[in-house]
Amino acid sequence: MSRPASTSAVPSSAASALTVVSVLMALAGVAVVAALQYAVLAHFARVPDAHIDPLWPVSAAAVVGGAAQAVLFRFALPLRYHEPRGWTLAALWLACTFVPVGAGLVVLASCAWAACWPAKRDDDTLADVPVPEFVTYLVSRVSHGGGARLQARLVNTQVAASDRLSALVAIQSMPTRTTGTLLRDLLADPIEDVRLIAYGTLDRAENEIMQKIFQTSQTLDEAADDAQRHAIHRRLAELYFELVYQNLVQGAVYKHTLEQADRHAQAALATDASDAALWLIRGRLALANSDADAAGQYMDRALALGFPRERLVPWLAEVAFLRGDYPRVGELLASLGNAAALPVLKPVVRYWSS
Repeated sequence: MSRPASTSAVPSSAASALTVVSVLMALAGVAVVAALQYAVLAHFARVPDAHIDPLWPVSAAAVVGGAAQAVLFRFALPLRYHEPRGWTLAALWLACTFVPVGAGLVVLASCAWAACWPAKRDDDTLADVPVPEFVTYLVSRVSHGGGARLQARLVNTQVAASDRLSALVAIQSMPTRTTGTLLRDLLADPIEDVRLIAYGTLDRAENEIMQKIFQTSQTLDEAADDAQRHAIHRRLAELYFELVYQNLVQGAVYKHTLEQADRHAQAALATDASDAALWLIRGRLALANSDADAAGQYMDRALALGFPRERLVPWLAEVAFLRGDYPRVGELLASLGNAAALPVLKPVVRYWSS
């Protein structure tokens, strides 16, 4: 959140100079009005038998002088007191007219006080802050288990290198889907051994899945009927999706992997369109591409084919969120009830259901 910029286009140095000039002109105006009124009174004192009542010339001088001083004093006021223009000028004119010299001096003293000791407003404490960035691997730390402590020790560069290395070796047994982003961040770690172990862990996990993809692809040409082709295409769609699910691919490879997973899912559904799990996979792939409309259609199809609703609700809520239908998000998550047993999901349900 940031403070709105000032509507004035005048630089600060020019504004200061303008304020000084305005104050000097206002002082001159006070002096001129006082001198004019004194001259009028002195004239009528020398000519006691004049036919004009001295009250009228003195009053006219006060009215004209008050209007001139009001215009000058307005420039000397702080910017936030310049508006509304009409009421500000009227107030200054009335003060300078009915209290010819004293009102002007009071206004000038007030302007000087405001310039030297400005009042502190609530918006003075506002400042620009960066947009918070969500770190995906922090999700796995929402617990009090040893995994959270290991990862906290690993990302802390102030910890001894030997302790960080032992923590990195320990998390190798954890699912790559919870550590993939963390391991990828460690590829830029200042310690070479940390970089090598992180790279080896990611490379091994990716190679295991790619080897399965290669072996499964070899059997595709040997499929004897539609049932076998359906099973092979489904297995390939799941394996390609696993690369995305475990955070093992990025950039252009990420998009290519999504395309391959969706291609094999479509091929499997071409032989058996009643596979609800494949429609869910297509829906999650569409979500990964931020295509909320397609994801909603695929998941509705999975629901119609008998896929358990409580397992679909989190994904349907994400579809509603991407569409901007926030009331629907709350309704879906509130419908989970006791089914939302996962520790990661409970805070989300509590937030949207409150």
